Amino acid sequence: MSQHIPDRPTVDRLPRRRSDQVQRVVGWLLVLAGLLTVVLAVVAASAAYDAGLDRIKQDAATRTTVVGVLLDDAPPIGPGPSRPTRVSYVDQTGRPQVGQVPVTGNLIAGTPVRVEVNGNGRVGIEPPTRGDAVFSAVAAGTAVTLGGILLLVFAWMGVRAVVLARNCTAWERQWRLVEPQWSGRGTAAP
Repeated sequence: MSQHIPDRPTVDRLPRRRSDQVQRVVGWLLVLAGLLTVVLAVVAASAAYDAGLDRIKQDAATRTTVVGVLLDDAPPIGPGPSRPTRVSYVDQTGRPQVGQVPVTGNLIAGTPVRVEVNGNGRVGIEPPTRGDAVFSAVAAGTAVTLGGILLLVFAWMGVRAVVLARNCTAWERQWRLVEPQWSGRGTAAP
C-alpha cells in the first residue's frame, strides 16, 4: 500500500536563497560564454587558415629560380636523402649571396645548379604548404578554445567561492539566532 504525502516540497519547489539564484544565472551566462568561445575559436581558426593560404599565394608569387654555382663537392651519400651543399648565386636584386641547398648526385664544385630563391633572396627555405595553413588554423582554434575554457573555469570557481562565503556567513548568522532555542540555552528553566 502506497502512502501519499501531501504538500511534500520537491526540489523544484524548495525556496532558494538569493545567492543560489545568482549562482544559477551566472552559471547559465558562463554556458553561453562557452558557446561564444567555440564560435570565436572557429572564427580564429578560419582567419588563421585564410592567412596561411594568403602566405602560400604571396610566397609563390615572389619565388624565382636562379642559376647558382656549387662551392663544395657533393659526393653521393647513397640512394638516400640529399646533403646540404654551399652554393653561390645572385638574388633578384643583383646582390651576390651564399647559401646551402640540398644536392643529390655526385657533383663537383663549380657545377651550375638551379636554385629556388624566396622573396627575401634566400635559398633553402621551404615554401609554406597547405598543411602549414591547416596547422596554424588548428593551433589558433585550440588556443582560443583552451584559453576560453580556462577563463570560464576560473570564473565559475570564483563565483562558487563568493557564493559559498556568503552562504557560510548567512548560515552562521542564522545559527546564532536558532542555536540557543534549539539547544535550550536560550530559554529559562522552569
